[in-house]
Amino acid sequence: MTIRLTGTEDFGEFCQDVQFNDYEGKVQSSTWFGQSSFRWTFLHHNLELVISDNEYSQPVISEEKHDDSPFVTSKFFLSGGTRTVTPNVAGVSDDYEEVAGYNYLFSLPDVREFEHHTANQHAQNIKIYWHPNLLDSFQGSFENLPALLEQLKENPIKQPFHQPLGVTTPAMQLVLKQILQCPFLETLRQMYLEAKVLELLVLQIAQWGENHQVLQRSLHFRADEIECLHHAKAILNQTLDNPPSLLNLAKEIGLNDFKLKRGFREVFGTTVLGYVQFLRLEQAQQLLRGTNLTVAEIASQVGYESTSHFGYLFKRQFGITPREYRQQKGL
Repeated sequence: MTIRLTGTEDFGEFCQDVQFNDYEGKVQSSTWFGQSSFRWTFLHHNLELVISDNEYSQPVISEEKHDDSPFVTSKFFLSGGTRTVTPNVAGVSDDYEEVAGYNYLFSLPDVREFEHHTANQHAQNIKIYWHPNLLDSFQGSFENLPALLEQLKENPIKQPFHQPLGVTTPAMQLVLKQILQCPFLETLRQMYLEAKVLELLVLQIAQWGENHQVLQRSLHFRADEIECLHHAKAILNQTLDNPPSLLNLAKEIGLNDFKLKRGFREVFGTTVLGYVQFLRLEQAQQLLRGTNLTVAEIASQVGYESTSHFGYLFKRQFGITPREYRQQKGL
């Protein structure tokens, strides 16, 4: 059964623990079909940090209505993912996915969207809300800013956009881990988190600048070819236990293998095999949390013959080893 949550009223009904002060807030909710938590930290420069966690036993579709402010959102998915439907929004795909190990930048003023949450999946993400005038608060010029960000810097607008920026880099993963494990309280916590948030924004904007030429080349793909690439991504999501070969996947979506490989990298910021790896490691994370299988058994179940290689890849993606992850979760 699919659960539908509409507006703040539905969410408010399930809230069990609400805590707020001048600089921080926390909301936890629990229902018969799962639980969620949100933690806000309000920082200088109109920065806001939000850490979100949820896990549901049933599929959930939640409606979110963005306000009409020109704030930009930097989003980093740490685990899980969502499929988002944004009907009839010019400049934004009406159906897209955000997944673990990737980061995104978007502004959706006055937009209504519907987030589809998969059952039995722990989803965690970190979001940073910031105003484009943040860039003006620093002296000097910025090199190689993407055209859209330059436009936002010069004249904040209310034109919606959603920009996938590719794989979350190891440097970003380290900062994200430091944010989650902040060792300070109160004022020192604010100072520490503000420094880390600014560092994360620097890394994300730099990544966008470095990838800008690659992203621009993706515009040379026709709309129907980009749709085929999204179809390929959906197929991989559905066939993780036995994904098709590159040749078979290319044949199924109607592109040649060269265009599939090039297009997948340019549109999604990773290779086909890299995407499969992220999905498998995400599945491994769920197995570590939800089963008593050994690390070796989990490695084998998600497709890795070598436990040490599996451990290396897991740490590269999540910043900790499989055993450390289990210890942190108290499993």
